[in-house]
Amino acid sequence: MDRLAYEEWEQLWNQLFDKYEEKGYLSFSSDERIWFNVRGLIEAIENGGLISFYYNYGADYLDDTLEDLKKIDAIEVVHLLQKLNELFPNGNPPKDIDERNELIDSWDGQYNDLFEELDKKFYNEQQETLEIKLDKVVKRLLN
Repeated sequence: MDRLAYEEWEQLWNQLFDKYEEKGYLSFSSDERIWFNVRGLIEAIENGGLISFYYNYGADYLDDTLEDLKKIDAIEVVHLLQKLNELFPNGNPPKDIDERNELIDSWDGQYNDLFEELDKKFYNEQQETLEIKLDKVVKRLLN
């Protein structure tokens, strides 16, 4: 299956984001939610590694993101996130972004080696496959 043309992708992404702003997250179809959450995860990782997903708003939808990754059979990415989740009390990152950031700040660099290891696993083993799986979801939205 060929990758989507960037122009097609960008137009549909802008429509999805407009829907999010106008009608809210709960208005998404299953495929829209998958795209929103998984694309948000990828962008967070590209802009600061896996941990950036947690210190930005992406982790507000962590449970849904994990579920959506399972729906597209991205189990290895689920495992990477679960390793990060284990760093939080009881293995559950707070839903509140400020609480998450407070905890992350308290680690004071002690997990940087782990973050680097998980980022390498994502970039070397998972990123391209995840993009291809996500393209299939987006193509369903185009039809």
